[in-house]
Amino acid sequence: MYKAAVLIISARKELAIKYKKLIEGFKQDVFVCKDLSEALVIIQKQEVEFIIISDTIKEKLSEFIRKIRVLTYSSRPIIIAVSKSSDLEDKLETLEMGADDFLGEEISKKEFQMRFKAHLRRYIESSINPITRLFDKNITLKAIKKTLEYKKTASYLLVKIKDIDLYRKTHGEIAYEKVLQTLSALINSTLSEDDFAGHNADDELIIITNSIQAEKIASFLTFAFDNILNKFYSKVEYSNNFTIQSSDNIQEKRNNLMHLNIAAVLKGNNTNNYIDVLNELNELIKLCINPDMSTYVIDRIRLNGVVTEQKKKNKVLILELDSSLSYLLKSVCELNNIEAQIAQNEKEFNVLYRTFKPDVVVLDWGEKKQSDFTKLARKVTKDNIKLIFSSSFLNKKEILKTGADLYMPKPYEIDDMLSWIEKFLGQ
Repeated sequence: MYKAAVLIISARKELAIKYKKLIEGFKQDVFVCKDLSEALVIIQKQEVEFIIISDTIKEKLSEFIRKIRVLTYSSRPIIIAVSKSSDLEDKLETLEMGADDFLGEEISKKEFQMRFKAHLRRYIESSINPITRLFDKNITLKAIKKTLEYKKTASYLLVKIKDIDLYRKTHGEIAYEKVLQTLSALINSTLSEDDFAGHNADDELIIITNSIQAEKIASFLTFAFDNILNKFYSKVEYSNNFTIQSSDNIQEKRNNLMHLNIAAVLKGNNTNNYIDVLNELNELIKLCINPDMSTYVIDRIRLNGVVTEQKKKNKVLILELDSSLSYLLKSVCELNNIEAQIAQNEKEFNVLYRTFKPDVVVLDWGEKKQSDFTKLARKVTKDNIKLIFSSSFLNKKEILKTGADLYMPKPYEIDDMLSWIEKFLGQ
């Protein structure tokens, strides 16, 4: 649920309290002040969406509204003027100066509430994503700021659909929108009245909840998304656990099926910057590295201690049946400061794999030993080591089924192979 910030400007305290109680009945955040200087402080700090101005202020109502409209040009809040005057010229002048509505002071409580509700409804509807029916980025950022300002603790979840851009490209816009709508429905089914869900990007969502519910929501969403994944793919794609975009004679990186990645952080009173929250979520979600299923990471209490330096990835093991090509590839790697070793056969490969501990493996699909090389490929991918599988026999589907990260048909350019090796070493 999102609470809009409403500012009431009135020199008459009893009138301001009356309007405040009426609006609080809709569970919105209401602030009261009596002049422009106080109003500017609240407007800047709270990013108010509604301003109700009574003609009890010292300045002329229309002129005061003109100043407010100029000073809030970038945020464009809804301005409602309230006056005891029933003169048509006063109404027209007030609306001309920037008011969105003009109400008489004699208006009944019920009508005042319904008119405010109508403006609130229009504001909310204009801030809704048309595909997911969740709040847009502007409201989402405001919601984060509000919870940092007012709540003692809150949990923030960043929800991303990994590989959805590829899905959009291969399956089309309608299928892409259906995925987002399904995810939105799953999220809405988990939220309580005080929770919030909105967009940080077109296909990136933020959920704000309490610390108790955060992990429950993340666990449910990852479980539910994986269990409905088959609805978005053909039977062949789902059984293979990857998609193919091009023919066998074109190299292709393994394109995994979509999965959810979720990062969650708990924030307390010591944090008041929404940018820090978003940065931490984006760094944390990088830890979701499982390519075969949806995963989530929850930020836990940090312990002091020594952090070991991360080992630099710089080793390539090559099993290539063409000896001249294997030595050329090894030489090119070494010229680019990449440590490379060559295995002549399966036995040699197993020894070097254990002792050399490569970061990237380059395998050639042999003509007579396809089953042996398939076994080696599955061993490599099981250890989460990047695998480039080259072939002159054009069998992309079977190669990618082994778990290979890249299918590269022969003949290939040596610079092209080096580029992919460097890319995988950098991951």
